[in-house]
Amino acid sequence: MSVRGNSDNIGFALDIHSNAKELGQGDNAYIWAKPIEQVTVYMGRTDVNVLRGDACFGLWGWDRIGAVSWKCNVRDQEGWTFWDYLDNHGGDNDQTGISVVATPIEGLTLGVGIPLTLTHDGEIAKDNKKTLTGVYTHGAAYVGAYAIEGVGTIKAAVQTLPKKNIAPEGKPADEKSNTEIAAAFDLTAVENLFVSLGARIQTLKEANTRDINAYARYGVNEALTVHAIVGTKLNAKDTKDEKDPKKDGQFGFLFGAGIDYNLDGGIGLFADVRYSNGIYNFGTSADNKDCLTLGAGVTKGFSNGVIGVAFEGATNSNSWYPQKDGKQFAWEIPVKFEYWF
Repeated sequence: MSVRGNSDNIGFALDIHSNAKELGQGDNAYIWAKPIEQVTVYMGRTDVNVLRGDACFGLWGWDRIGAVSWKCNVRDQEGWTFWDYLDNHGGDNDQTGISVVATPIEGLTLGVGIPLTLTHDGEIAKDNKKTLTGVYTHGAAYVGAYAIEGVGTIKAAVQTLPKKNIAPEGKPADEKSNTEIAAAFDLTAVENLFVSLGARIQTLKEANTRDINAYARYGVNEALTVHAIVGTKLNAKDTKDEKDPKKDGQFGFLFGAGIDYNLDGGIGLFADVRYSNGIYNFGTSADNKDCLTLGAGVTKGFSNGVIGVAFEGATNSNSWYPQKDGKQFAWEIPVKFEYWF
């Protein structure tokens, strides 16, 4: 349940989540303020998604198994091409902070996200071992975007990350700074077509994170929409040989496609198929570590909700249930109920 209060210059947001058990705070618990028309400041736990580049379709809206889930180390399709670096919700870490979004001129967006991890009395938590200066250089994110009318939007971000303890072979560990640099472009120049391409790289070589992801969506007509997704991990590790793992130089990849088709009477059909190799999933080229995932289903929409049923499956036991030897084709029949008011 989302509770909101808004006025011209100040407001708040509070998400209350149940998740089929006890009530708790959701992704949003913040106050926002607009001191001037061009600037919005958010303080608290935020999930405002100002510039995020999503690739959510097909099985993402059902039970996410195989090449659609973190089970195969797949990055969330929310933020597939460009993460919302201004978020301060921090997953399960109850992270809080301040985000500032400015639009000084038409088309230009500038922002900063500062994770402060505040305690109830407003002090920076003493157990996070952060200094105030360290928050800005080892935690904060800085973003910018420019929308070109009739063409698309260019995005860029710098995410400062905590230092990492690196222990070269035969030498003591040494703390090294790390920074993530990201860029993306959303193409909107062609009618009914949306294409997004994004890349991110961590400057610390030992971090081994270098991704290029893409997503495309095309509305063929009022009934049919086609989706395509591509994910890559460049210069990745291969741990197949435990005694002598390959530290870099490997290529992980994911690709997939899906369709949505709307029939009369609020009935919708979907189909989705994706494949990811072992390097992408688990950082290994060993047998039975890749995954083919597929699904298809039907939904019926009402004025205040949706019901649906589908079939989905994944190779090499990449589901949520135990399998005998890790080589099984796992399948399930998910049933969906949604309600809103």
